Amino acid sequence: MKKILLIGMMLVAAMVACAQNATQLLDKSAATLRAAGNVKIGFTLEAEGGASTGYIKLQKQKFVINMGGSITWFDGKTMWTYVKSNEEVNVTTPSADAVAKMNPYAFLSFYKKGYTAKMGKSTTKEHEMVLTGKQGSPFKKVVVRINKSTRYPSVITMTSSKGDVTTIRCNSFLKNQKYTTATFQFNKKNYPNVEVIDLR
Repeated sequence: MKKILLIGMMLVAAMVACAQNATQLLDKSAATLRAAGNVKIGFTLEAEGGASTGYIKLQKQKFVINMGGSITWFDGKTMWTYVKSNEEVNVTTPSADAVAKMNPYAFLSFYKKGYTAKMGKSTTKEHEMVLTGKQGSPFKKVVVRINKSTRYPSVITMTSSKGDVTTIRCNSFLKNQKYTTATFQFNKKNYPNVEVIDLR
């Protein structure tokens, strides 16, 4: 009986240590990204059986995502979504959950709230952390792979509550970029023929 109890205690201790290790690695990656200042990340997005490339420019909570056929700007409050095929821009004030779903690097803050973290199957080059969403979290599961040498995220796979899977693969990373407030806002002068639809 004592031996079974001891084994049980050891397993619990191992699970706690594993969770702490995963959180510590995410903390270090988040700190590395913050230290990089304004960044531009080139990525490949895989979803619904297809793949497309684009880039994201980040300045703390602000971002612009360019996927070629669509561009999304977010200045920390207002979001503009431009779809080239129909020449429309939708203007919204998104919720925190909506921002998290749009910004693949929102794990800088959301992994601390509403998720439990544990170590996954790491390789010689990458750590893997598995985040399991609690009730009300934007995603059911998020798997983050972090490059061991750079501490930058290399692959993020997000599974929604409906089971939809989206994978973002980081292809390039530029730090200390120069951005202005206008970088993260839609400018009508650059798109004179676009219809602006205000949904706020």
